[in-house]
Amino acid sequence: MKNQIWQAFHLLYRYPAFGRLWVGRSISLFGDAFTMIALPWFVLQITDSGTATASILLTLQLPAILTSMAIGSLIDRFQPRVIITIDNGLRTLIIGLIPILYWFGLLELWMLFLLTFLAGTLVPATEVGSRSVLPELVEDKDLDAANMLWSFSLNLSLIIGPAVAGLLVASFGGPSVLFIDAVTFAVMALVAITIPNVERSKSSLQAPLSERLGLRQLWDMKVVRYTTLLSLVFFFSYGPLEAAMPVYSDAVLQTDARGYGLLWSALAVGALIGTLSSTMLSRRLRPGIALPLIAFLWGASLLPVAFTNKLWLAGGLLVLGGLMWGPYTPMETTLLQRNVPKEQLGGVFGARSTLLTGGSPLGLASGGVMLAFVPSTSVIAFSAIACILVGFVGLISPAFRGMSLPLPAANE
Repeated sequence: MKNQIWQAFHLLYRYPAFGRLWVGRSISLFGDAFTMIALPWFVLQITDSGTATASILLTLQLPAILTSMAIGSLIDRFQPRVIITIDNGLRTLIIGLIPILYWFGLLELWMLFLLTFLAGTLVPATEVGSRSVLPELVEDKDLDAANMLWSFSLNLSLIIGPAVAGLLVASFGGPSVLFIDAVTFAVMALVAITIPNVERSKSSLQAPLSERLGLRQLWDMKVVRYTTLLSLVFFFSYGPLEAAMPVYSDAVLQTDARGYGLLWSALAVGALIGTLSSTMLSRRLRPGIALPLIAFLWGASLLPVAFTNKLWLAGGLLVLGGLMWGPYTPMETTLLQRNVPKEQLGGVFGARSTLLTGGSPLGLASGGVMLAFVPSTSVIAFSAIACILVGFVGLISPAFRGMSLPLPAANE
């Protein structure tokens, strides 16, 4: 496994365009992690309202539901490097305006929500665009390792980013940290300019609207339909855990915010390590078996958390759960990249993003409702059992079990 990890990181040198994009995205992801801490903290300071704090996060995250399909269609019709460059250039200005207006005493709350909403509408462009262009930057046989690196940088930013952001916010204030995020978008914009052009066929430009938006593929292509359904139900089943964890930490584990943060860090560490196993796992198991098995094992790792009141044990179980969860996204992404025509990847990833963006928040909302009637441990148990059932149904379904990766081209 160590040799496979080294070979994966060697791709950054072997494919310079991919290496530049990976570095630029990694820097931007750290900036995003900074904003996820700095923005709600800043809003809490100026409003002293928990409702406003939660609302600003939803304002940043939910607009992607409205724009993902349209952006995915644009990526298939035009050059991804242009879309990604425009996205990061605009977000440099939008996020940068927040601290600038604040420092000049011009920032009002409605302006903050408007700027956050505008930034949120652009979120899918870089994520969908970079995943769509990835098969053009590396050889087909290296897609597994490239997607592993893609998820690795995300998980690393989730481990280190919030802790660093907390220190920076405490030292310099939320607006200054938001300005740092604006700078990371500028870096990503400069990197995106260097992405090579990709070939665009005339047939994709003349395709029906439902195909350009990725809707036809969601229904007609079995691999897209089944993986999207699995992910949607999986992410929804995971959602109640997010609602239950603060209450569980306080009432059952009897810990403070530091213990609560430690639990999420444990999950992120496990996911980071688990991501590194995705290339090896993809060579041993068909994705049609591996993906539902991951959902099953995640739920099985989470279920004992509902029956312990020890912080160290709950943290250990979440590390284990993260190990199970980690390979899911890179394996699913490779499966889609190898089965969907390259000229349709933007539309497919955009349509999936529209559906999946709402999965976890809806699950979180359902968990919040359940907490009004049952204890947090019951909500965690419900989430775990739901994930186990999702995985079990996938494992016994012939349609899922039959999904596999096409073999890499012979000349590669």
